[in-house]
Amino acid sequence: MRPLLRSILLAAGALALTAGGLAAQTGAEQRSGAFAGLGSGSEEPIRIDADRLDVFERENRAVYAGNVVAVQGDTTMRCATLTIFFVRGDDGQGPAEGAEAIDRIECDGPVTILSQDQVATGAQAVYDRRQGQVVLTGDVALSQGQNVTRGERLVYDVDAGVANIESGGSQRVRGLFVPGGAQ
Repeated sequence: MRPLLRSILLAAGALALTAGGLAAQTGAEQRSGAFAGLGSGSEEPIRIDADRLDVFERENRAVYAGNVVAVQGDTTMRCATLTIFFVRGDDGQGPAEGAEAIDRIECDGPVTILSQDQVATGAQAVYDRRQGQVVLTGDVALSQGQNVTRGERLVYDVDAGVANIESGGSQRVRGLFVPGGAQ
């Protein structure tokens, strides 16, 4: 198998894994939620289904298109298109010569990330490896049970484990928390 294809198979779940941490952080304020066990160190296999996979080797990108579903453990990510951008070691910036690493992953939606009773939705999601950020935009909603937080943009710092939800235009950040609902 060519190195780029091998990297694609390993990398395509990275956004789902990284973005999965979003819901645990934003509602809580703690990492004990359903998304808490996920991350780049997870040992569970990743399954990706799509209508099509196009690899643009010269452009260092791969595109999964049409009903994309990535599953790892209890977490499922759905989107219309998932694009993975790579950095090659021979460009002098990044991995060792001849190796590839993920630079960025973009999902066009709607994007939905589900894990047990937690759900994160938005119009687009971008994982930027160099900045260590996941950005979910476009009518973002995070929910656990009946508790829901909404905003226009969510920025999750992967290293710090900190999420910020921002308003947009005339929309303010909104939260609905039901007493006795999901913790």
